[in-house]
Amino acid sequence: MSHVVDERIGELLLGAAQRGSCYVPSGDDAERIRRALSRRVADGAVLSPGRGLFVDTEAWDSLKPAQRALWVARGLQTLHPDWVFCGPTAALAHGIDVSDALIADTHVAVPALRGGSNAGPLVRHPVLESCEPGGGIEEAGGLRVTPPLQTVFDCLRWTDFPHGLGVIDSALRVGAVCGDELAEHAERMAPRRRGARRALAALAWADPRSENGGESIARGRMLLLGYVRPELQVEVPRVIERGEPYRADFCWVRADGLVILGELDGRLKYTEEEMMGGRDLGEVLSDENVRGSRFSLYDVSLMRFGFPVTERPAEFAAILDEYGVPKRGGPLALPEGTPMVPDWEALRRNRR
Repeated sequence: MSHVVDERIGELLLGAAQRGSCYVPSGDDAERIRRALSRRVADGAVLSPGRGLFVDTEAWDSLKPAQRALWVARGLQTLHPDWVFCGPTAALAHGIDVSDALIADTHVAVPALRGGSNAGPLVRHPVLESCEPGGGIEEAGGLRVTPPLQTVFDCLRWTDFPHGLGVIDSALRVGAVCGDELAEHAERMAPRRRGARRALAALAWADPRSENGGESIARGRMLLLGYVRPELQVEVPRVIERGEPYRADFCWVRADGLVILGELDGRLKYTEEEMMGGRDLGEVLSDENVRGSRFSLYDVSLMRFGFPVTERPAEFAAILDEYGVPKRGGPLALPEGTPMVPDWEALRRNRR
């Protein structure tokens, strides 16, 4: 490969990367560039995440799963300007957090009468109807997508309850949808769209206070196991430093007065720069230890668990039972009242 062609390919890949997209060869020299890129794919310097899509390997390796999904979708949009993306792919474009488990495939909307195909990494859904309430086509994140209302509704009816909570919690948190409008939309679509009742059930348990998808999914798995809905992001006063209060991910106040705080230990808080706040790993771990020790100034039970254990129902239930997390008496589909918030002054340990 000549130096000129090599330099040209580097520029093309970089330009696409700056647009947050895979590169799609076009123009008079498209075939020549495509052959050159294919040779680079064989050498490992370039990757092809999909037919006709190319990306620099080093750039691709630096991306998170959500970013990769959007790069692929934008590349496909270049190849197919008339395509409309829906479901989890559209949710990403609207700025909604979506679990990595839901974005391995690219979701494309097709006319309702055409039918769909669920084979391979490209999934077609027959959801486009010009007369559908909340329907239409919007542009977001460089893609033609279904509107937020339809997008979230589709996500909730296509996925399971815990992952659906991750989507709706985020959508409410960022203001992409209004809960009442989504409920009305789901009710209208119930006779025509399979899974509408599942969407309504997830919406009934949604809570925008959940800080991330991991916490939402963990909460969903607690609820499926029959445990009481926890209060979220409960503020715990700082007794010593007198600064901003700490916050606990989950909190239960039992009828006998026992307070249980739950902390989800996610990997990201120890690896992602934005989560670490400029601190190194040692500082993050030290701060977490201090934070946990400050909780012990109150008469509470502190339960810490990692996300992987939530994927093992029997083990997760054993942990929740051991710490005394209470169970519900009613069915999952019926939302409960607002949980109690601890009386921190009364729970303060007398150490003098």
